[in-house]
Amino acid sequence: MKKAAALLFALCLLCFQACAGSAEEDGFLIIRDGKLQPVVKWSDPREENYTNENSEILRFCVWVETDYDTDLDGMADLVKVLLQVPRAAAEGKIKAGVIYDPLPYSAGTVDRYDDQVDAYYTKEPFDSSRFYQPCARREKAGSMTTMEAAAQADPAQWNYITPDGNIGYTNAQQHDYFLVRGFAVAICSGIGTYGSEGFELCGTKLERDSHKAVVEWLAGNRRAFTDRTSNIEIAADWSNGNIAMTGASYGGTIPFEVAVTGVKGLRTIVPYCGIASWYDYTNSQGIPIRNNTNYTDYLAASNSGGTFLDENWEVPNPEYGSWLWTTAMEEDESNGDYAPVWEQMDYTTDAENHIECSALLVYGLNDWNVTTRHADLMAETFRKAGKPVKLVLHQNGHETLNGISVNGRVWEDILNTWLSHYLYDVDNHAEELPDVLAQSNISGEFEAYDQWPGSGTLTLKSPSATGQTTVTSAGMANYAEDYQILYQNNLIVDNQEDFYSRMPEELAAVYRFDLPGGTTIEGVPELRVKLDSDREDKDGLMISAVLMDVPDSGTMKGYFTESERGETVRTESIRDQEYDVGWYIKDIERLVQTEKPRKAVSYAWTDLQNPECGKNSAEYTYQPVGLVSGAEQDYTFYFQPVVYTVAEGHHLELFLMTWDPYRVYLDAWFKLDGSLDTYLDDAAYTMTIDNDSLELVLPLGKGSVYDPENYGR
Repeated sequence: MKKAAALLFALCLLCFQACAGSAEEDGFLIIRDGKLQPVVKWSDPREENYTNENSEILRFCVWVETDYDTDLDGMADLVKVLLQVPRAAAEGKIKAGVIYDPLPYSAGTVDRYDDQVDAYYTKEPFDSSRFYQPCARREKAGSMTTMEAAAQADPAQWNYITPDGNIGYTNAQQHDYFLVRGFAVAICSGIGTYGSEGFELCGTKLERDSHKAVVEWLAGNRRAFTDRTSNIEIAADWSNGNIAMTGASYGGTIPFEVAVTGVKGLRTIVPYCGIASWYDYTNSQGIPIRNNTNYTDYLAASNSGGTFLDENWEVPNPEYGSWLWTTAMEEDESNGDYAPVWEQMDYTTDAENHIECSALLVYGLNDWNVTTRHADLMAETFRKAGKPVKLVLHQNGHETLNGISVNGRVWEDILNTWLSHYLYDVDNHAEELPDVLAQSNISGEFEAYDQWPGSGTLTLKSPSATGQTTVTSAGMANYAEDYQILYQNNLIVDNQEDFYSRMPEELAAVYRFDLPGGTTIEGVPELRVKLDSDREDKDGLMISAVLMDVPDSGTMKGYFTESERGETVRTESIRDQEYDVGWYIKDIERLVQTEKPRKAVSYAWTDLQNPECGKNSAEYTYQPVGLVSGAEQDYTFYFQPVVYTVAEGHHLELFLMTWDPYRVYLDAWFKLDGSLDTYLDDAAYTMTIDNDSLELVLPLGKGSVYDPENYGR
């Protein structure tokens, strides 16, 4: 036993300044198989009479001072941070690496504004330069140690109910697997959220910089206070200065935003389904792909609990309402074009000159909320910067990989190897994770690919691509309504493939493509075609393409999203496979295939007013090209990136149509207030397809089945 303990201590010695005694006996961090092992006893932060007194995890809040005064009260904004720190770190026995989750929803959402944000508007232009005016800083009135702050911590600071009935810090227990292994966890929702100062400025550099400030404090390079009024400073002296940012969706967007600043101390980011550019989330190739052409104002208002002038959220701040209205108008007026309001929220611009960290990017291949377009953009940005980047693509929808089997090994175990390397400098060969790890749509196994996108291409012509085909938007709305696919203004995803395949021929042109069985598409498929339209006078006319996998006969198995918004694939527990979260045993799950006649593989949307534009979104600015009815233009549709294998006995079908009801419904992007008849009369358009010009270009990839057993060993 003494030899084993000595070996464990030796393994830890390079990472920690440890006292005498074995790692196991003293409760210090234990490294085995290249990753941290459970060593800290878990305590429940939601316990009714919670106290830090006997807890091995100390929980308390601090308020980090930012550089800007976004609520215009004359003082630099403070943002509230919930910390969960191993007692051993607070006592100075070790230095802890930090997992930072920046989820804006965490502090509590303003649910009443979900469907009525315009009630919050102050319809007066807002000058955003006011945010950047000089502001006062707090004068230090004293200091407090971490142990003192933990001793006086009030659990009501994280266990509360917001005026809209939401619990505080919804993700407070999301990282328990890592807490019990000795990682520290920080959670902050950012400026303008409940408990913090400032305005919630979704997507802006000011929002980003509030989270950058938290990283700087965790790395020892910024001030924080024990509350909002006393000016008592507190240092993160328990931190080893190594920070990883992670989160999902909006919370997975902010790590990328902060990474492109090059902030010191940020060692790695692990975004799940994060947004790389708000333009590409809300638009595609010059066209809106949401029912609202404006979006970030809605999301900001939904998280704006810190902006109200009263505690009951009954008196909105009129200055904030002015910013929301101005932002909404600017996004609305862009009508899908790459305007300045979107450019400032595109984090890929010039980012390669600043990034200093690594990235482990995790995305769902069936996520039609935050699509794989963002994985592609992030990966490309890190490659340009010359920084380590790994891309993990699973067959789920808008979800993380937590608790999911990756070829027999639970995802958290793999992530532990990655974080142990970057936060504790464990020499565990974490960089040996494949550059691209994608779950097969056939076998469910994760396969390794040596590059992104694939190295080869296959250009296909359709046997039926001759002459011309004309399709129209007239009747699309009636077809969608008759198909009864609406549910609370969303299209029921379970019927999606069926909806396209049954579409009348006047609404969609359909092309068949045969290719060798077992062909794996890896990257961004492209459709090149010449088109003509009868509405050359109109900006914002969507043209759409859907790529479908169809068996030559019978049905097929695949991973199909099942929720109303198409966000998740069915899962099931793997019998006799469990893993230790640290305070309870949890089942390992796997994604389940279901059976249907066909499978939608990928989608693409562009604007008739943007012919001859490329893959870069910045090209899609509105510059009328003088389209003339009867004159063809060259278009390239850039599909959502995929890793997809077309099995033997299957073929691809391409559906080419006008507007896609699964992305926008009826007149949302025409700004028409009339009836369906008005829509049909005033907004209908046709496009004529030159079938002989049509080419489908597929990037090819070749993978090998990934064996995780030796990863990180």
